[in-house]
Amino acid sequence: GSAGCLLMTMTDNGGGGQPVSLKNLKLLADRAHAQRKLVWIDGCRVYENACFLKALDPDYSDKSLNEIVKEIVDIGDVFTVSFKKMYSHSGGGIFINRKTNSRILTQQQIDSMDFTIMSITTADYGNGFMSYSGLTGDGIVEIMSGMALCLNEAVVARRILEVCYVGSMLHHRFNFPIISGGHALYIAADRILPCIETAHCPAEYLNAIMMKALRIRGCGLGNLVYGGRHVSGLGEVAYSKQLPMDSLRLAVPREVYEQEYLLQALSTLGEAYQKGLFEHLSGGLTPLDYVDNGFYHFGAKYHLNEEDEFNDVVSRMRGLSETVTDTQICSIM
Repeated sequence: GSAGCLLMTMTDNGGGGQPVSLKNLKLLADRAHAQRKLVWIDGCRVYENACFLKALDPDYSDKSLNEIVKEIVDIGDVFTVSFKKMYSHSGGGIFINRKTNSRILTQQQIDSMDFTIMSITTADYGNGFMSYSGLTGDGIVEIMSGMALCLNEAVVARRILEVCYVGSMLHHRFNFPIISGGHALYIAADRILPCIETAHCPAEYLNAIMMKALRIRGCGLGNLVYGGRHVSGLGEVAYSKQLPMDSLRLAVPREVYEQEYLLQALSTLGEAYQKGLFEHLSGGLTPLDYVDNGFYHFGAKYHLNEEDEFNDVVSRMRGLSETVTDTQICSIM
């Protein structure tokens, strides 16, 4: 086909944070390589993926997380990891490419890639080819400690269970439309806001409400990002790949939030849904200067279609948050 490469994100960030089977990954990688396509593995949550494989795939039950991750890395031609999503560091990342034996890249291409990375490092930070890419010694120690935590099965499993527990509570207590992933909760915003047209961005509107009312920031990973949004000259909005769920992701970063805090904050959201606060909202958001490039949502700007409606629901949610007591939370747990 016309695809330039196979990009596989682990866990599947666009599909509810679900794990990727290594059998499926190997099958797709073989097909991509047969067509002379590069295989790029985005290991943003690769240790959670490895933990799922250890728990669910009998072929990996006796392997350590490190052994599983090494097998995953070996399948790809290039591999990226965001340290922002690790357990002790708030930013940075790493790009790994093969030094030899790529099924697609020639040795000349590999050497050229190495030189480009080192040149950019030098130009950006001025520390020479052996630079730390702008990292301080403290930052490097934080990354090392985060990597050590990623290899601790108890730490990784605890985080997965924490996310699963909070998602299950919201679903069973409030009938809240939500999927629990390995690292995040994925809310079906189009079901929360049934009167908001897809063109007016249900996931992004719910995110704005939560940010203003509860100081919780998510990330829309639904139709605005993956749906192939197009606007005609007459202003009509259409989607070439409309998704069955307009997803708002609430990622649980590093070792930041206690389970009790997540329960208290999100119980307010569940109460609001159960009481019908969102049922008749119809304003939504209109993206400004939209570009369908997969990255618009990182720096997006929107027009708020119904400001009075927005302020009203924010005020009502703030009032509701004061009624969600510690006693209620304890009764949930």
